[in-house]
Amino acid sequence: MYRERFPQVNRQFFSTSVLMRCFGSVGLSIGFVVLLAGPLTAQTQEQELVARGTVFEDLDGDRKLTGTDRPMPGVRVSNGIDIVLTCDKGGYELPISPGGAVFVIKPRGFMTPVNELNLPRFFYLHKPAGSPALKYPGSQPTGPLPQSIDFPLYPLDEPDLFEVILFGDPQPRNVTEVDYIAQDVVRGLIGSQSAFGVTLGDIVFDDLSVMGPLNEAVALVGIPWYNVIGNHDVNTDMKTRELINETFENHYGPSYYSFDRGQVHFVVLDNIGWGELTDQPGVFQFRAEFGKQQLEFLRRDLALIPDEQMVVLMMHVPLMGTADTADLFRLIEDRPLCISLSAHTHNHTHVFFDNNRGWNGPQPHHHIVNVTVSGNWWAGKKDERGIPHTMMSDGGPNGHTVLRFNGGKYEMDYHAAGVEAGDQMRIILPEYIASSAISGMPMYVNVFNGSNRSQVEYRIDRGEAWTPMLQVEEYDPSYLALLAEDKLHEIFGGTRMGNANLSSHLWRVELAGSWTPGVHLIEVQTTDMHGRQFLGQRSIRVTGAGNCKPATVGKPEVNY
Repeated sequence: MYRERFPQVNRQFFSTSVLMRCFGSVGLSIGFVVLLAGPLTAQTQEQELVARGTVFEDLDGDRKLTGTDRPMPGVRVSNGIDIVLTCDKGGYELPISPGGAVFVIKPRGFMTPVNELNLPRFFYLHKPAGSPALKYPGSQPTGPLPQSIDFPLYPLDEPDLFEVILFGDPQPRNVTEVDYIAQDVVRGLIGSQSAFGVTLGDIVFDDLSVMGPLNEAVALVGIPWYNVIGNHDVNTDMKTRELINETFENHYGPSYYSFDRGQVHFVVLDNIGWGELTDQPGVFQFRAEFGKQQLEFLRRDLALIPDEQMVVLMMHVPLMGTADTADLFRLIEDRPLCISLSAHTHNHTHVFFDNNRGWNGPQPHHHIVNVTVSGNWWAGKKDERGIPHTMMSDGGPNGHTVLRFNGGKYEMDYHAAGVEAGDQMRIILPEYIASSAISGMPMYVNVFNGSNRSQVEYRIDRGEAWTPMLQVEEYDPSYLALLAEDKLHEIFGGTRMGNANLSSHLWRVELAGSWTPGVHLIEVQTTDMHGRQFLGQRSIRVTGAGNCKPATVGKPEVNY
């Protein structure tokens, strides 16, 4: 569908025609509006470069501005700091420096072109000499600044109700792991009716040559796909933040930008800083921070967004691990409708920032650390498909999420890889229990998308009332059991699992009484923060005598 409605383009999709301009060669006309523009950088002042162009509705579908197309006024265009609105003839002007970019901020009701891999083409990168010599190639030389950089848009019906697919950390090391992604996650999403998808960073695992094969696999889903930069997606052979994104930019464009979809304003952010360690000269390392320039762009961007419009911030490193989170909070804490998304930790967590955690807004800020596609970095025993179980260290299965919007309201669903969409929890008990051992036996439930705003209850054999369970911060017993077994797997050449982490979505209860021998049904019901209920079930065999097979609890005995 998207390939038909939004033409595929090459990386350099812009037109060089000079038509229907709001301004002449000497400068801006009275009808041109500049919003919130700040001082130019020293590099820009020295180069004195100005990008000019037109945003237009591409009525004839040729991706070139012609007399049959409709120029679009009032569309936002940015160079990563300044934001301008196109004039009544669709024109814009923006300062640009070598290595910089200009991009259109997609308005509601329109879509940019996508390339043959369903990657949105909303930008122009100005790299006259191309990227520097790199281990993993960046951009080819773009040559002199084009006389006109034009952005085509295509009409798109955008209802208030829509959904977005979110990937955290696919992080393949090689093409073999790309194939894991294709079979384990992508295959079940082919033909999705979601509006678009987003990968929340760590697209690959340091080998940036894997971006191409991964893009091909994700393109099978068949919808536009946006990408956030992660700390494993950078050119580590460069020594400045300005140059570590060269390969990423060649594939995906600028590392931060924004766009509208329905009644929601999405902002992609880059919190992958880079610098030399003060105690280790010559050693460079990433530091999670947004930086002043990007935060200034965000300030200007949000100044154009009404308070009643939902804002979604998307980044790689969680806010609790980012150096200048407090500065970002000052920009959003007065907005009544704003959430944020990240990945990076390989655990799925809902965080509610309040006044005790640096947030000064009237209501807590909801930050979601997304489940990862790669789970535990593709570790653990392989199943019958040859794919590792790769359970995350908080006991959550690998997979993806779906974020559903309806105006200013939202809901999130956790989709575990390889299981039915309604499977939202794991009930953790021994395989069988002796009747005499039931009293005091702990039962755990890992509610994959659970939070401290969830309620969890259980009942036995449907004849009893629902009994609340207690949320605990412990290690998931299922993960501990797999971890103990994984030492043998590692000996035979598998990727080792990491140590267990405390789970934020684990509930516990101690069973009571004595049960009659036979098979019993255990049901667990969870109610999430949005009031939705999910049911989990499993059977358990109770024996008349003998010892039960204990569940492993507590701190892991195996420590790599």
